[in-house]
Amino acid sequence: MMPVDATETFRQEAQELLEQLEHTLLEIGHRPGDADLIDTAFRALHTIKGSGAMFGFDRVAAFTHHVETTFDLVRKGKIAATAELIALTLAAKDQMRQLIEAPDAASDAEGQAILARLQAAVGSASGAAA
Repeated sequence: MMPVDATETFRQEAQELLEQLEHTLLEIGHRPGDADLIDTAFRALHTIKGSGAMFGFDRVAAFTHHVETTFDLVRKGKIAATAELIALTLAAKDQMRQLIEAPDAASDAEGQAILARLQAAVGSASGAAA
């Protein structure tokens, strides 16, 4: 019997979580106020971050932490799940996938650009919510 590779297990679980996240984000696009969908997206991000850290995917964990923090604000009603926020989170999901599947090819500059745009969107969304 072959030993189970924990890294491969993480990759498979993360793949499923990223697919769930993508589906959930697209649903939030149609129902931005749906608390269950927002919770589902947050939990997927939270799990990817935590498992990533546990299995040594530190870049994934660090990057996902920022996206998770944004969704925590949405969850708490501090910012709205705008179309822009959904689009940026989908871009972030693609970056997470890259960091998991091909970390050597993943661009930190690209990740930083996504996070900067996400931060700007949070700023304008929190201004709109206030």
